[in-house]
Amino acid sequence: MRYEMSLTVVQQQVQRLVMTPELRQAIQLLQLPTMELGDYLQEQLLQNPLLEADADAGPGQGVEPSQYEELSQREAISEGPAAREDPLDWAQYFGEAGDGSWEGRPTERQDDDPVASIRWEPGMVEALRFELRASVDSPRAQRIGDYLLGCIDDRGYLAVSVDEVARALGVDAQEVLDVLRIIHNLDPVGIGARDLRECLSLQIAALALPDELRRLALAIVADHLEDVAAGRLGRIVASTGADCSDVRAALGVIRNLNPRPGSGALGRSEISYITADVFVERVDGEYLVIPNDSALPRLMINNRYRALLTDPTADAAAREFVREKLNSALWLVRALAQRRTTITRVAECIVRRQVGFLEHGIMWLQPMTLKDVAAEIGVHESTVSRATSGKYAQTPRGLFELKFFFGSGVTTDGGQLAAAESVRTLIRKMIEAEDPSQPLSDQAITEKLDESGVKISRRTVAKYREELMIPASAARRRL
Repeated sequence: MRYEMSLTVVQQQVQRLVMTPELRQAIQLLQLPTMELGDYLQEQLLQNPLLEADADAGPGQGVEPSQYEELSQREAISEGPAAREDPLDWAQYFGEAGDGSWEGRPTERQDDDPVASIRWEPGMVEALRFELRASVDSPRAQRIGDYLLGCIDDRGYLAVSVDEVARALGVDAQEVLDVLRIIHNLDPVGIGARDLRECLSLQIAALALPDELRRLALAIVADHLEDVAAGRLGRIVASTGADCSDVRAALGVIRNLNPRPGSGALGRSEISYITADVFVERVDGEYLVIPNDSALPRLMINNRYRALLTDPTADAAAREFVREKLNSALWLVRALAQRRTTITRVAECIVRRQVGFLEHGIMWLQPMTLKDVAAEIGVHESTVSRATSGKYAQTPRGLFELKFFFGSGVTTDGGQLAAAESVRTLIRKMIEAEDPSQPLSDQAITEKLDESGVKISRRTVAKYREELMIPASAARRRL
């Protein structure tokens, strides 16, 4: 049997998405938070000589180029490669757009002197070094103390052992212990502790307590921390032989201690700033979404390089270089405008769906998914995800990440859905109002929610309670 093979040429027309550099740039800019986007623009200013920041414009200038407003209405991911193959007509651009700068708008949200409101405070390590130098005179002890302070973690605990410090510095372990005891008594008390028991014991020893109460509290911390966490009062009473009232008093002292002495002081010099991407304002009974155009610099085209494009005596290679950089700059302007419009549209959709939350609070938060918003504004779910990740909205209710408004819901008696966040808030309020001697079980919370019209299973209640970091009813019992 013979088989014959023939080769033929077949022409087919297919549609596919090609990830061009410009498309990748648009997706990257959409995903970047505002502060990271500012750093990215600074890098572009260094790399592209045609781009420059208008120092005279100030932060009040916006980021929306009016000449590209119609291009901003489209999603970057919806554009095929054909839309990016042709270079920009720079001559037409300059003819229509003047100097190529971004059109800005004044804002009422800038202070006269924003630098005057910035204040620096020493961090925990710096403040402790000042205290240590006032407590020890020996340069050797100060050297050991500086090393120990550098080994304290975010919680305020010593992250290395005394022997490791002694070997690293070539000193005796007893010297390290002596300096460590001085650090333990600095403010906040308990800083530099090696474990939770030592941290709590140091704080108890520093309190002005009756001797009997102090000894009982120290004994409970040394031997019964697990029982304290589980609320096993009877076991503590039986083990210590103390009266129930005395044990309750000691537990009250222990619960008021700070198990993380470094958490409140560490971040003073490491302030994390959040810049709102949009402002939600109520005007004449309606909520408006206003993009934060003051967060990014105003970009302009350098006039000297621009002149090379129209200079017939200029070197051809130089003109081609300028042409490429100009195209890159204009693509950046277009991607920024597109990013601004996409985030604004997503935020407007969220506001339309969450008017109840803006009016009445968390209990009126409506369940909403990325798919709902994507279908309403006509984009892909991944675009909504990128437009909300790390983006914040300043609302009359406070500053919220746009991701906060997305979540599943549970069914109510009326057949409607209640947002999971509002149900979690309701569970937390129930637990805060419970009798400490008879805390509500998960089943009891389920029944109370059912009475209020929220249909939810006991397993879901337990999951929400754990997400709120609230222990079970047995651990919450207080006699």
